[in-house]
Amino acid sequence: MDNQNNTVDNAIRLVGESFAPGASLLMDGNILSGAAHLLVGMWSRAVLGPLGLGLVMANSYATSTTGKNLLQQFTKGGPKGELESEPAKSEPEPAKSDSIIIVETSHAPKDSKNSWDGK
Repeated sequence: MDNQNNTVDNAIRLVGESFAPGASLLMDGNILSGAAHLLVGMWSRAVLGPLGLGLVMANSYATSTTGKNLLQQFTKGGPKGELESEPAKSEPEPAKSDSIIIVETSHAPKDSKNSWDGK
């Protein structure tokens, strides 16, 4: 029965979002966040059109139902969006080199007969 109540609550939130962005957050009691979504939603509709308004509505609904915003929904991480670090590799990758390194191994003394200045 709890699952049905959750589904009904989510449906009501979705209907609320169709009337005003941020409605689902306002229904949850998050007045500041809901009002911010309402203002940003109206601004984005004026500037970006229906796509901008839809993104703000989707962000509000996602935040209300899961506790994560849209960016956190699509990135790795926990409920707070903290990125998980990758495990350390057991073997280092071989060095890749696209350049040639020239190493001079010996120097002739200045008084040698094989000097470059021809003396």
